[in-house]
Amino acid sequence: MPRAEEFQQVRPDLCYWQAYDPAVKTDLSCCACVTAAGLVFIDPIPLQKDAEAELLALAPPRAIILTSGNHARAAEDFRRRFSIPIHAHAAAVPEFSFAIDHEVADGQTLLDEFTVATLPGAAEGEIALHRAGAWHLGDALIHAPPLGFTMLPDKYCADPRELRRALEKLLRNPFELLTFAHGLPIVARARQRLSQLLA
Repeated sequence: MPRAEEFQQVRPDLCYWQAYDPAVKTDLSCCACVTAAGLVFIDPIPLQKDAEAELLALAPPRAIILTSGNHARAAEDFRRRFSIPIHAHAAAVPEFSFAIDHEVADGQTLLDEFTVATLPGAAEGEIALHRAGAWHLGDALIHAPPLGFTMLPDKYCADPRELRRALEKLLRNPFELLTFAHGLPIVARARQRLSQLLA
């Protein structure tokens, strides 16, 4: 598992970091939200020691949310070191080598701040999380070279048409920011860009 050297504070309540993984030949990206209860990690990958200490100075660790069965990443290590629970959709569980602590469901308000949207048609147990004018996604959308901002390629989808319909649900919520499990965040006009992508 690659280790990121630093994180970027996208806004006061959102931090992002990524590192290149030669095993899958792409960047692995993740984020942490600074919530009222503490840091919530979404699909976390490890940080270098100094960067992690800087991140933890913002707020105490609170929880981990995994957006699909493909994103075990450093979740088990984070759970062990910080004594925090792992949340994921039930359909993702068979893909993990560990048990999760809490299952999430479509429409659920998670940790008092995140609204869960299931995204059938992508990977097993794929979800998106809406909070404070942002959607946090796993693999359903990517924003990385060479493809840029696009849907998950068809060959990785269980059902591309079903996924497109599911992504249209995201447009019902107001948002200006998108984060991804692969690629840089989109920090402005994100809803407009997603609407154009799905048109």
